[in-house]
Amino acid sequence: MRWVDIYELEFPDGWMDRATEAINELKAEIAEAELSAESSGNDIQIARKKAITDGLKKRSNIWREIAPNLGKLRNYKCWYSESKNSGSDKDVDHFRPKNAVKEDSSHEGYWWLAFWWKNYRYSCKWCNQRRVDMIHGTDGGKWDHFPLKSNSFRARKEGDNYEDQEEIDLLDPTVASDCKLLTFRPDGYPIPTKTVGTRDYERAEVSIRLYHLDHKDFVQDRRILAGKIQRIVQEMDVLRPKIIDLQMRKLYQNKEMELFRLIDRNSEYSSAALAYARFEVYSHQIKREWLQEILNSNP
Repeated sequence: MRWVDIYELEFPDGWMDRATEAINELKAEIAEAELSAESSGNDIQIARKKAITDGLKKRSNIWREIAPNLGKLRNYKCWYSESKNSGSDKDVDHFRPKNAVKEDSSHEGYWWLAFWWKNYRYSCKWCNQRRVDMIHGTDGGKWDHFPLKSNSFRARKEGDNYEDQEEIDLLDPTVASDCKLLTFRPDGYPIPTKTVGTRDYERAEVSIRLYHLDHKDFVQDRRILAGKIQRIVQEMDVLRPKIIDLQMRKLYQNKEMELFRLIDRNSEYSSAALAYARFEVYSHQIKREWLQEILNSNP
């Protein structure tokens, strides 16, 4: 997971106006449904829920329209897994779920944020939709999950201060410090960076499971990447003492460029690539000072 500066998002012409119109229309429909239910003696909460569900469904074009612009921020890779997952369409995930919260059956969902661009995350289907892999024993997908720390305040209506008061369990790719809480083993599996028992460790564990970051395709791709990083570094190790020769220097520089391309934040699985490159600094109990310098000066 690499940090995404969502404030760099560019909007299609007129999108903001369409989003504002959509939320105002939805609010009006909810109010009308409540009045109609009250006057006819029907259940108001049921009427509200139906109005919310129907209103969101018929306005889903609002977030779908902005999907390409979200994807552009990180070279069209999933913000959670960093996979480009070319065989699957990308979803616009509502970070705070728009129509339900799995951890709270009484919650209507954060419907008032459904058209709010800061609540959008660009996600592949493996991370956003619930999938069970019976063969490999994984079960994940964010779906309508939005877990909070036990006894944390949860926003329930427009105007509640969710940004300052909700203690979120999930790691958020738009928060730079959250992205530092995940790393990867050479076998491709994601692990927390912090100590067992800490709040940061728990948040990373929850995120690995709910974002399905241990899905077999992601793990396999990262494992292959780890081997590639190791081979590049070993080749650079051999070439480095010979760079006085111009031909050897050119070969070394080409390998250096390969490494830079793999760890570039817009490359697929770049956070894993960076972790594997750092691992090679201390490989075989010998510190590669030259590699440390390269990673510190990554352009």
